[in-house]
Amino acid sequence: MASAFLYSTIIEICQKQYGSNDYNEFPEIILESYPFIRGEVEKIRQDIFLCFSKLKNAGADLFCIASNSFHGYLPDISSIAFVNLVSESLQEASRCKVSKALILAAQTTIDLKLYEQSDLPCCYPPEKDQKLVQKLIREVAGGVIVEQQANALKEMIESLRHQLHFDGIIIACTELPLIHRRLPLSGVGFPIINTVEVLAKKLLTSARG
Repeated sequence: MASAFLYSTIIEICQKQYGSNDYNEFPEIILESYPFIRGEVEKIRQDIFLCFSKLKNAGADLFCIASNSFHGYLPDISSIAFVNLVSESLQEASRCKVSKALILAAQTTIDLKLYEQSDLPCCYPPEKDQKLVQKLIREVAGGVIVEQQANALKEMIESLRHQLHFDGIIIACTELPLIHRRLPLSGVGFPIINTVEVLAKKLLTSARG
């Protein structure tokens, strides 16, 4: 699902930002969608390396992973040109002058502390609200996107804003941006950083030289 969302985001940015409307105006994309098994850390790391090897053999010269949480299991990537979704999203938060970010993510991403790699202070939903986030993630992964989900997110964000005093949000998963895309969480008054969109834009600027 993450790969498909990244792919569609790249195509959409090409159309809107670069005016692409013919075959040769879109980048060549080699997509590897792999059935990873959760919970086996070393196996995940080996499988990620296997995917990179397949992509390299297929002719890829720029690499990424669409999943946030899998950035916690990266193998040695020193031999490839890798675009790091987490690092790019933290840089985007800095460019947007976010001084404290609410991280909306799957529990695994939070447990791995992936967004605590910079000086940006981060905060997370308390347990009750994180259960809502997990519920929405599962619903979207199952193909359900409805207005009530966006309303629930907006209410949660407004409540947490007064508790946690953040001035920006990093949507650090693949599923919640699908709610934001179809039913925008606009009007909150601060930057909402979609990590998949950040990754897609960086890939395109890098690919275009």
